[in-house]
Amino acid sequence: MFVNKMTPAERIGALLIGQTPDRVPVMPFVLGYAAKVCGMNLGDFYADGDKCFRAQLLAMDLHGYDQTPFYGYAAIGAWEFGGKIEFPYGPGHSAPIVIKHPVEEPEDVDKLEVPEPPAGSYKESIKVCRSAVKLGMPAIFQIGSAFTATGNILEPARMMLWLRRQPDLVHKVLRKAAEFFIASAEYFVKQFGAERCIAFDGGPTESNKMISAKQFGEFAFPYINQVHRKVLSLGVNVILDHPCADQTKNISYYEQIRAGAPGIYIWNFGPETPLELQIEKFGKRDIIMGNVDPPSFQNKPYEEVLMLCKENIEKGGKNPRGYILGPGCEMPPLAPPVNVHALIKAAKEYGRY
Repeated sequence: MFVNKMTPAERIGALLIGQTPDRVPVMPFVLGYAAKVCGMNLGDFYADGDKCFRAQLLAMDLHGYDQTPFYGYAAIGAWEFGGKIEFPYGPGHSAPIVIKHPVEEPEDVDKLEVPEPPAGSYKESIKVCRSAVKLGMPAIFQIGSAFTATGNILEPARMMLWLRRQPDLVHKVLRKAAEFFIASAEYFVKQFGAERCIAFDGGPTESNKMISAKQFGEFAFPYINQVHRKVLSLGVNVILDHPCADQTKNISYYEQIRAGAPGIYIWNFGPETPLELQIEKFGKRDIIMGNVDPPSFQNKPYEEVLMLCKENIEKGGKNPRGYILGPGCEMPPLAPPVNVHALIKAAKEYGRY
């Protein structure tokens, strides 16, 4: 029977400095699931950073995984730039959604002002970070992606149309989104110190189901690269990068983002991108996280989920710079707790060092 020899902080800390932890760390990308398992309304979880932190801390204690509480969601950008979001109080909701986009007409682009941090969701994120730092955990804040944020500012279908018909307008919004993320990073670093910060980047709109790799190179890559370089120059040493959904064709651009950059990356690609390819591209310098198929945690029985976790450990554990077990995107809020437990069980049974 496996007995933990390290605390979660010690386990992640060892991995970050290139040492071998007692077992494979587990970061289950838990957000809304924490609210459900704690009996909290999901809308309250996102509307109140203090409640968000408490639910995540209790879920962390319940399962014994290694993830620091953080705040974020895919609809980033709309609220911050003056639009409106709806918190997930309704049936079937799993995260905040945009109900009014800041830009609806071309003339709205020039009127768009870069907000001063903390704005929108960052007013709740700062609460989570303060509570985390008080307990000796890192402050994790969102730095993107500018492309996904631009989709939320414009409305995704409108942005896709403008990519072809009015690309200059899209670039204008992208520049403003990147400027906001850089300003937010500067704000969080000033609040907590760079050594206590981890920057989180991730967005589904860059998926190759939405745009081509060529479009990624023109519209997404320059702004991701700009934001990352600035964040790292502030002294932030760790970036947790989540290229959401299928971004396998974009991986050469992520290699360029990584090339020559200091610090450590934790890569969490979607399950569509094989772990072997991630290890080939990033394994000598960076940590690989994931990437168990997220819907499996909600839809498959415990025994199958456990075997999926085992398979991921066998593949990811070969990464030279270290591996973290987790899903390839957010844990489904309605996942049965026993399937979240499968991550811990697999790490203890199959991920011992």
